[in-house]
Amino acid sequence: MKYKAMSYSELAEHAGINRRTLYRWLQDPMHRRKLRTLGVVPKAKALPPAAVKYICQSFEIDIE
Repeated sequence: MKYKAMSYSELAEHAGINRRTLYRWLQDPMHRRKLRTLGVVPKAKALPPAAVKYICQSFEIDIE
């Protein structure tokens, strides 16, 4: 599967949750550290494809 950059809101919609819930899920230090290594800055509006892939795999989100 090829992942594309998307906003937090788009990703949350695919997960069936709201954006604030997704933010809470990602507050775990392990996830924050990994996202930083993937190039996500704290105030990012869009997530790069590598971060989208990591989040989808971590939380079993299907974006198809």
